[in-house]
Amino acid sequence: MSGKYKFYEKFIPKYIPNAVVLAAFSVIAFLTGPVKKAVREAHFEENNRLFAQDGNRLLKDAGYIENQKEWKAVHFGTHKKSDMSYSGCEIIATYNALRNLKDYSVSMPYLIRHYEQKGIALKGGFGISPSAAIKFFRNRGYDVKKITTRNKGAIDSIGEEYQTFIATFYWNVENIKDQLHTVNISKETDGFYIHNNYCRGEGGVYTRQGAYRSLGDAIYAVGSTAVPIVIICIRPRIS
Repeated sequence: MSGKYKFYEKFIPKYIPNAVVLAAFSVIAFLTGPVKKAVREAHFEENNRLFAQDGNRLLKDAGYIENQKEWKAVHFGTHKKSDMSYSGCEIIATYNALRNLKDYSVSMPYLIRHYEQKGIALKGGFGISPSAAIKFFRNRGYDVKKITTRNKGAIDSIGEEYQTFIATFYWNVENIKDQLHTVNISKETDGFYIHNNYCRGEGGVYTRQGAYRSLGDAIYAVGSTAVPIVIICIRPRIS
C-alpha cells in the first residue's frame, strides 16, 4: 500500500516526532492569533440563537455529540473553510469529554467562543491547538496528562488510570493530505467508546463506536490507516 504514496505525503506522519507536530500547532496558533473580539461575540450571539432553535437535533438531548457533519451552520473561526462541521472536532471532543466527566456547566457556544480566543489555529483552518484543550481542563481543576506514544501497551496502561480521553490522529499514516481528526474516547462500565468518528448505526444515524476492551484497542479502531498524534488523558483531581 505504501508504494502508491509519494515520500513527501507520508514524511510528516511517518517520520516527524509527534512532539514536534504538537509544537508546530502551538506556533501556528500563536502566530495567527485569536479571532477578533467583535467577531467572537457575534458568533456567540448567533450560535446561542441557533442552539435555542435547533439544539435538540444538534446536541441529541445533551448526550454525546456524534454528528459533526451536520454542524455546518454553527459558526467557528474566520478562515474561509472554517465552521464547526469542517474544523470543530477538537471542540466537540472537549464537549464530549465534559459529558463523560458529568460536567454540564459549559455550553457549546461558550466553548466555541473560548477556543476562538485561546488556541484557535490558522483562524480555524486547522481547528485548535491540542495544548489549548490541555490548558482548558487543567484550569477547570482536572488532572491531565498528555502522551504522544504510539505503543499500544503504553496506551492500554494509561487507559486504566484516567476516565476520559481526547485523541488527535492522522487519518492516514501514509498520506498527510488525508488530514487529521480528533475524537473523545469515554470509559464506560462495559468498555471504551469512540465518539464523533463519523460512525453510522441503524437507519444511518450517527452513533458512538464500540465498546472496546482497552484504550489501545479503541485508538487503533478509529481507522484502518490511522495513527495517534496525541492523547490527552483526563480525570477528576485526586485530593
